[in-house]
Amino acid sequence: MTAITGKKNTDAPPPRGVSPSPADADAATAADRIVDFLVRSGVTTFFGVPGGPALPVVDAVLRHAGARLIESRHETTAVFSAMGFRSTTGRVPCVLFAAGPGATNAVTGVAAAHRENVPLVLVCGDAGRGTPGEVSRDTVGDGPDAGRLYGTLTRARVRLTHPACAVACAAEVHEAATGPGAPGPALLVVPADVAGAAAPATAVHRGRPAAPPPDRGLLDAAAATAEALAAAGRPLVVVGAGAAPGARLVRQLVETLDVPFATTPRAKGVIDELHPLSLRGCGTAGSRWARRYVSEGVDVALVLGTDLDDRSAGPTPLVAPGGKLIHVDADPRVLSRSARATTAVVADAGLFSGHVCETALRLGLRHRGAHDVRRQAVRDSPFDVPGHATDCTYPVAPHRVLRDLQDAVGPRARFVTDVGEHMLFALHYLTARDPQAFGVHSGPGSVGSGIGSAIGRALGDPSRPVVCVCGDDGMRMCGSEILVAVRHRLPVLFAVFNDARRDTVHHDCRERFGRAVPWSAPPVNFVAWAQAHGVPGRRINRAGEITPQLVQQLMKRPGPAVLDIRHNPGVRVRGAGRAEAPRP
Repeated sequence: MTAITGKKNTDAPPPRGVSPSPADADAATAADRIVDFLVRSGVTTFFGVPGGPALPVVDAVLRHAGARLIESRHETTAVFSAMGFRSTTGRVPCVLFAAGPGATNAVTGVAAAHRENVPLVLVCGDAGRGTPGEVSRDTVGDGPDAGRLYGTLTRARVRLTHPACAVACAAEVHEAATGPGAPGPALLVVPADVAGAAAPATAVHRGRPAAPPPDRGLLDAAAATAEALAAAGRPLVVVGAGAAPGARLVRQLVETLDVPFATTPRAKGVIDELHPLSLRGCGTAGSRWARRYVSEGVDVALVLGTDLDDRSAGPTPLVAPGGKLIHVDADPRVLSRSARATTAVVADAGLFSGHVCETALRLGLRHRGAHDVRRQAVRDSPFDVPGHATDCTYPVAPHRVLRDLQDAVGPRARFVTDVGEHMLFALHYLTARDPQAFGVHSGPGSVGSGIGSAIGRALGDPSRPVVCVCGDDGMRMCGSEILVAVRHRLPVLFAVFNDARRDTVHHDCRERFGRAVPWSAPPVNFVAWAQAHGVPGRRINRAGEITPQLVQQLMKRPGPAVLDIRHNPGVRVRGAGRAEAPRP
């Protein structure tokens, strides 16, 4: 395996001033200094759940003219909301929580942000020294140690020990979260007594080194990649979520070389799925086109911005025996982790794609038979049920629900799916035409992730409606986040697939152990549930009931709405089960 290193220019925009600010006063507290520094660094949106030890920082946020606080209902969904906000806006958010249960509640979301390399500033309010009744929430005493708790999940863990260090500590955490290569969550622990103490004004000057020119090894690897793809019999480009920032360059690569591509679940829509070179999705719930193309043997695969785990690639080997796998990612930890690479390149996926494209144009390289080999794979429908758009069976089939939803909400809507059986249908049947059209947090596979993320996406850009495809189990766990959508009048349509059982677990147990599990629950009337929260809702039983007129009626006033969808739980996506091998 050959390893090549390249770097991307990740220079942040210069800090911008916001005034008036509590930190402009001589009597500003350490919490004021932290919040002011973050705001001036572009971190203006704070998600979290207020708790005693975090209140000094929460108060500083509320008093700062340039900051806004989004009060979530649970710390984990606060993190997922922050991740959704980041995906829509490109801006770094902050998540606030208190030591003790706040810190332990947030772990699941932070683990997902870590896995997906999402830059987040985490501020954990700690109990002050000698605070009565707060000893159990002390992160360095008898309570859970936040530094150890988040040890493997954060890029840095910093504890503020003196008010004068407030800005320096905030700068260190922000720098760690947004660093090149593998950005992610970084933690600042702020004891309440230190946060509330007066802190002097401190200037912190940060400079990022200019990006070095690409080294010879990187350019040679790009040239060799262009030549290998052009000369291959059955080439393939696999586009992962890490390629999303460089989507334009990746699209230019496949068009210049005329090579078919497929997208991983988290990269759905990074390149238009209706592109003439698209095989649609690969891996979990992949299209019939991609499954067929891979099963018939790929001799050269270029993998961009993904770790090629089981969700991204599926159980079928990506390249045929003797084939060449070129794996490109900015994070060296993922290279060859799941599949052995012939060539591993540590570089930004977009930057590397640009170099490959330049070589192809300079040398006139182009795959001459790409359309012929792709034509064999796309000779029929990419969907398991080719006639899903006209399936009128009762109860309504999940694939028909997804088609009706996409037709009803229009092309500008963003879809985000929670984790569960409904996620497989969303991945397989929805068509995403731009990088903002679809989202899923499939890293650790956290139920409730899509519900929180939908809130964050709508907060980031309320001009485009958001459709959250979720299950009844997820709404039971995290559905109270709908109150955030109500408070901020966010256009989120919650499409609840309501089968009153843990459907993915149900099917997994039948596949693995030959028996179903008795874990069903009485069905929840989510229309009544929605109305109890002041939200309009409608029950869906039959195909064709989700129409543009219905969606317009439900969402005629600003705020969320709910569809209680009583679908047929026996319908599945072939090749999507954890214990089921894909079939072309």
